[in-house]
Amino acid sequence: MDVDSYTDLMPIILLGVVFFISAIAMLYWSSKRGQLRNFDDQAKTIFTKEEPEGEISDSFPSKY
Repeated sequence: MDVDSYTDLMPIILLGVVFFISAIAMLYWSSKRGQLRNFDDQAKTIFTKEEPEGEISDSFPSKY
């Protein structure tokens, strides 16, 4: 491939631009929806009364 010709790389460059634009759009969307605020409280939303925070409820079987 010649240094002067980058036409063979155009599909890769276009895919990179599309990926970059979609990543920026998703960051903008998530910040507008409040997903990037208060990470600590959002991380605790998976805990319920059946599986409270700080209690071990799962374990691996021991090897003999």
